[in-house]
Amino acid sequence: MADFYAVGKSVARVDAVTKVTGAAGYTADVILPGMLYGKAKRSPHSHARIVRIDARRALALPGVKAVITAGDVPDILIGLRLRDVPLLARQEVRFVGEKVAAVAAVDEETALEALDLIDVEYEELPALLDVKEAARQGALHVHENLHTYQGLPKPVKQTNVFLHETFSKGDIAQGFSQADLVFEQVFTTQMVHQGYLEPHAAVVDIRPDGSVTVWSTDKVPFRVRSLMAEIIGIPITRVRVIPSFVGGDFGGKGMVFDEPLCYFLARKAGRPVKMVMSRQEEFLAASPRHPSIIRLKAGVTKTGVLTAWEAEALFDSGAYAAYKPQVGLGGTKKLAGTYRIPHVHIEGRYVYTHNLPCGHCRAPGDPQASFAVESLMDMIAAKLKIDPFRFRWMNALEDGDLSPTGAPWKGINIKETMRAAVDKSGWGKAKPHKHYGIGIACAERPTGTGESSAVVIVNGDGSVNIISGASDPGTGARTVLCQIVSEALKIPMEQVTINLVDTDSAPYDQGAGGGRTTFVAGQSAYRAAMRVKKELVAHAAKLLECAQEQAHELIDVKDGFLFLKSDSAKKVSYAQALKAAGKSQIMAEETFSCHQMEDTCFATHIAEVEVDPERGYVEVKRVT
Repeated sequence: MADFYAVGKSVARVDAVTKVTGAAGYTADVILPGMLYGKAKRSPHSHARIVRIDARRALALPGVKAVITAGDVPDILIGLRLRDVPLLARQEVRFVGEKVAAVAAVDEETALEALDLIDVEYEELPALLDVKEAARQGALHVHENLHTYQGLPKPVKQTNVFLHETFSKGDIAQGFSQADLVFEQVFTTQMVHQGYLEPHAAVVDIRPDGSVTVWSTDKVPFRVRSLMAEIIGIPITRVRVIPSFVGGDFGGKGMVFDEPLCYFLARKAGRPVKMVMSRQEEFLAASPRHPSIIRLKAGVTKTGVLTAWEAEALFDSGAYAAYKPQVGLGGTKKLAGTYRIPHVHIEGRYVYTHNLPCGHCRAPGDPQASFAVESLMDMIAAKLKIDPFRFRWMNALEDGDLSPTGAPWKGINIKETMRAAVDKSGWGKAKPHKHYGIGIACAERPTGTGESSAVVIVNGDGSVNIISGASDPGTGARTVLCQIVSEALKIPMEQVTINLVDTDSAPYDQGAGGGRTTFVAGQSAYRAAMRVKKELVAHAAKLLECAQEQAHELIDVKDGFLFLKSDSAKKVSYAQALKAAGKSQIMAEETFSCHQMEDTCFATHIAEVEVDPERGYVEVKRVT
């Protein structure tokens, strides 16, 4: 990394001081004049018919300014791709925690008290809580009108399996016929909340002209803008989303939660409304990782060569599928790992149940798949008495191979990561005692896709501003963009500034998620910076007595100066170049779009764990 100016170096985050001093503003910190506090009334049943809702006692409570039920909001279904979730439950609730009403009051305590005064009569109905039972033909339908929903990848029959994916390569029967041994195992994974520190929160203010301002914990501000405009029924130019600092995301903050309810409460009460979910509500009604049941079957020769791999996965999507940008999870394709297997067949089924709706969580579907695949690899290695590292090594993909599902991959370097992990860990060394274990696992993750734009400005004093709509949910994305621009312009990081900007001021960005920000938003920032650099060089050519047509070959930049490559003593600052050109600033905007996952990253982890059998204590000693 010695050849790089800013990239690859350990730097302080650009927002570090703001955060550690408490100056960072989060959505829950927003306070507006006359603001009310909203809370949602939630279903205590997994499945029930709503017989009636009576809000008269709640409305009579002093301090309560508005109550809304399904009749007060549009009768529409929303979602990121598959549109299946109502704004408020209408006639039927499908999981414990589903919102049936909402209240706005002068303070949160009054709002909570009012919830207990909203009388809801339910008729309990049979509930499907087991994903295997829900996937069975003839099972009770969680959604009777599934075939009418927008966003289904392909038409489906009336069923709880709203998506059935298959990936095949080779001839699976032939692959198993070539095997000396066949291993089959079922693995289960559980529902996991993302664990972000900051709960979901939203604030909505309706301006006198009818335009709407939204503060949100969502990591995709432009998506919030478009969804809110659609729900309300106004042009997106009438919705302004102001991103706040986001206190963690891990996949769980990509969909509107209480923003629409804030709007309809604010419209009814005539005052701004803020809603902040409690930690209990987060666990009851957020969008955690999908539970799964995964069956794997592998064929292998006596010498340890994989010949066939079959996988079937059931993902419990819960009551709704609206919280996923794609209807399925990318992890289905990972159910054969990073291994060279000639014959593969994978099936993934996504199933409605009356459980909590699930969404994205840290590489959606990947941890479930990796846990199953790598566990079976260990089981096979143990049975064959082959070192787990060696077994993986002899079956690992190499550059030029297709993926296990037959897709082309560029730059496969899984073996490099395996060798590096083994060399830097305690693999192969004597264990200190019998209660000390070491394990290895391999994985891959593609780069993200989408569209991002960025504006780079060089100011009259030579400092640089970046205007980007890219979200930073705690990942350090804004710091990375500053590093990229610093690298392109060879200017110290301290002279590069990037600020939180709203959807009225920032160019479009698809939002954080899928590991896309560094690659996609970074490309747009880099390209804008390079355009600015090109103009700076052109302006400096005259001052450095360099022919304009040769300027880009003869002039370089560093530390905020432009200089001749042949004589670095002959230099001018960015500020001098601007002044000589009679400009107050130079600005360039670039958009980068990527609609296919172009590159794949590979990884190998080795964990060393110690177990105290007397106390039942497990300690992770080292992870490489």
